Amino acid sequence: MTVETNTGFEQIYNVREDETLLSRVALVIGVLVPRGVYVAGFSISKELLTIHYNGYGEDRPVWELDFFEQLFANEPLLAVREKVKGVFINTDKNLIVPDELYAKEAAENWLRKVFFVEANEVVKRKHLENDAANYLQAIPVNISELVKINFKKAAVFPLAAYHFRDKHAQSLFLQCCIGPEQVTATLHNYSQLLWHKVFDYTCAEDIAYAVKLLCKENYIDASKLNLVCNGLTGMEYDVINELTQYFPGLKGGNGLTLHERWDPAITLANQLMLCV
Repeated sequence: MTVETNTGFEQIYNVREDETLLSRVALVIGVLVPRGVYVAGFSISKELLTIHYNGYGEDRPVWELDFFEQLFANEPLLAVREKVKGVFINTDKNLIVPDELYAKEAAENWLRKVFFVEANEVVKRKHLENDAANYLQAIPVNISELVKINFKKAAVFPLAAYHFRDKHAQSLFLQCCIGPEQVTATLHNYSQLLWHKVFDYTCAEDIAYAVKLLCKENYIDASKLNLVCNGLTGMEYDVINELTQYFPGLKGGNGLTLHERWDPAITLANQLMLCV
């Protein structure tokens, strides 16, 4: 259920109805996306307990600093900063550079040529060990500093980090994380990285078109894709369910069939926790 708030809207998932649930949260991960924040709380044994998602509409700036500042100050799961073990940030300005071609200044310059990286954005790098590559993304500097100030002990990753955590044993393995506005998609063929992109969408048909265009451009039979999807909120379940008409074999991020509205967000939380 979506609830209107003073700053936008909120969705909450609890693994069970229990007034003491928040008191049992010992580990927290957060995801920052354009116009939204996803926070998941786990027990000390890494059992998922709760997910909170807060967002706002397209009538306001993409990375509105006041929203993120207020949320960091008022979100109960973020009250004890030391519990936050990982913060994942998603932007559509990214570039993956193989280790053998990577040079810091040259790579950053190339990112700035591919995308319009503004003066108020900073380029961050994450090494992808399994792919022997470097993931660069441009992040608004005020968001980067806000994370640094508030969560000093948390590791910071691109949201797509979980797509690269393991060596992949499947052919044409397409991982998607679907948020309210964007899709983060990565295609591996066994352990070989073929494609990665963060793109906007408005409906399931947009995602299907992007994937099928990718296949056409790379001479891939779309029916042979092993497609798995996660989501950020309960809202993405409908989009993912619609995608099954284009990709009947679609599974959740854990490789299982999705049944319940919050399944895509639950599988995302558990996969992200493995990264921290």
